[in-house]
Amino acid sequence: MDSVNGSSGTSGTSSASHASDSASLGAQAEPSAAQTREDELRDALESNPDAVAALGALTAAPSYAALSVEQQVEALNAFAATPNLATATYLQGAAEQTLDPQATPSALTPDAGTLTLDGQTYSIRNGELIGADGAVAGSIRNDGQVQLNADTAPRSVYDDINTRVQLRELGPDQQMRDLVNLHAADPNGRLDNANINREMARLATATIAQARREAMDMRVVSDFRSVEEQNALYAQGRTAPGRIVTNATGGSSWHNYGLAVDVAFNDARGQPSWPDNAHWDRYGEIAAARGLEWGGNWRGINDRPHIEYHPGLGAGEARTMLPGYRQGGLQQVWNQLGLGAR
Repeated sequence: MDSVNGSSGTSGTSSASHASDSASLGAQAEPSAAQTREDELRDALESNPDAVAALGALTAAPSYAALSVEQQVEALNAFAATPNLATATYLQGAAEQTLDPQATPSALTPDAGTLTLDGQTYSIRNGELIGADGAVAGSIRNDGQVQLNADTAPRSVYDDINTRVQLRELGPDQQMRDLVNLHAADPNGRLDNANINREMARLATATIAQARREAMDMRVVSDFRSVEEQNALYAQGRTAPGRIVTNATGGSSWHNYGLAVDVAFNDARGQPSWPDNAHWDRYGEIAAARGLEWGGNWRGINDRPHIEYHPGLGAGEARTMLPGYRQGGLQQVWNQLGLGAR
């Protein structure tokens, strides 16, 4: 009897020990709030590999690893607002400063670059903005915050989609690299065209602004198109030279009602380009999140540069607007859609 009791007692102790070990392992496996937030960002930015790489650069930094979990979450939330390599670099420096308030990390400011703001162009030298006269006109940080000497408060380079900004940093290999490089997104003022509905222009601007915060260098290349222009475009590749670029005849495109725009990516010279390896899917996600229809989701012709806005109607219902357009022009179309005045 004692032997049985003794055996039973040993078994119970062993089971309790295993249970305790399992609980401990379970507790260790539970992700921290910072890891959970990082995973959320990775999922959200999956279609923008550059942003995901920037996130990896931030979380791999020794200064970030030395922060508390709460501080890491704070850094990740700051990164989420402007997820690009420049922001990640700034946050690495901010983490160093958090750990040592007396430190002045070089990562906080760009080593070189250029900025065109309000029609004025400045060169960047170790965080200083140098005007055409060679004088220091203000400062700039890698998180995009600019403080001009003449301004009472800082502003962000991401607030105006036509700001030209290139932030450069000296890498470990002693070579300069771009942290972010953005050209003017609407140099021809297409979104200011009176024939573009204001809500459409606002949503397109918001989409491009978010893309720029993710270091996607985009620009508007097409806006309003008359019915006659649409018919000429439809003829291309059919009865006129060129390749087929649209399946929409005049009146069948939302461009004809000022409710669509097309974009491209800027190349290194600031000229429009349509590379296959650009982050078109991420652009489409950003547009869709703002209630826009993205042409990349269409069957047939896959129109990745195209976004449009027509609440309550489908992409293929543009032609139903033609009678109203012929009767009362763009304003009547917009009134029918509840989009108000120009």
